Amino acid sequence: MEAQVRLRCKELLSEKKVAAIWGLREKDECAVPFLFQNPEEIDALTLSPKFPLSFTCRPSPETILSILQKKMPGKRIGVVARGCDERALIELAKSERVDLDFVEVIGFPCDQAQAEECACSRPFPQNPIGGNKVAGIPEEKAFQKLLALELKDRLKFWEAQLSKCIKCYGCRNACPMCFCKECRMEQSAYTEIGWLPPEFPLFQFVRFYHMSDHCIECGECEKACPMDIPLRKITKYLRSRMEELFDYHPGLDVKRKSPILTTVDEDPVKELPHEL
Repeated sequence: MEAQVRLRCKELLSEKKVAAIWGLREKDECAVPFLFQNPEEIDALTLSPKFPLSFTCRPSPETILSILQKKMPGKRIGVVARGCDERALIELAKSERVDLDFVEVIGFPCDQAQAEECACSRPFPQNPIGGNKVAGIPEEKAFQKLLALELKDRLKFWEAQLSKCIKCYGCRNACPMCFCKECRMEQSAYTEIGWLPPEFPLFQFVRFYHMSDHCIECGECEKACPMDIPLRKITKYLRSRMEELFDYHPGLDVKRKSPILTTVDEDPVKELPHEL
């Protein structure tokens, strides 16, 4: 599959269908984001599942692609994207941080092992150029067991897990969807500055709510957490509620607005669960 992706990238650059390609390059036994601008460079392109393709450039609220598009107006930029990378692009386009009219998605699917590692329900882009689409991973038994607990017991579980938080902002910094100019997690109105551990549950739940309508299921927040907090469990739950209530899936349709930003007339609730 890597050979197919490299071939396609070389074709796009040689035929000048794109001015550059944003992807990962092998360097010092790692994979780093790199802007490929000529076909000869593509031999170093890699599809490493271990290292994510970054779009954020914190502390700037701009994205790497929006900066590139300003520097290269009117030119198409190719992006070598997994399923979650493509979903990130779509969500960024909804907030006008990327112009998809000038983006060429060079999509490739994750393999079964990668899908299982991330517990991803959709481990492929919409139109991959090679490889095989593997089945998404269903909700694991541990997640189902957690949901089966009574509300008070779930609260105890999360209080124990989130009490480990050291407020390092690793989850936010690793997230491709965190791009606010001023982060609410750093505002004194939401969390006491300099206080560790942060007060439960306000600090963490501000971010959980903010991610509820545009989490693209990449799992980078959990990978970045030095305290091993199972963040994907709660983001998975939030995504499932958005699907149940609104039939809404972040990152699949650039024209579909978030139901949090619309009215119930525009985006009616399907059916409120009994516990709500």
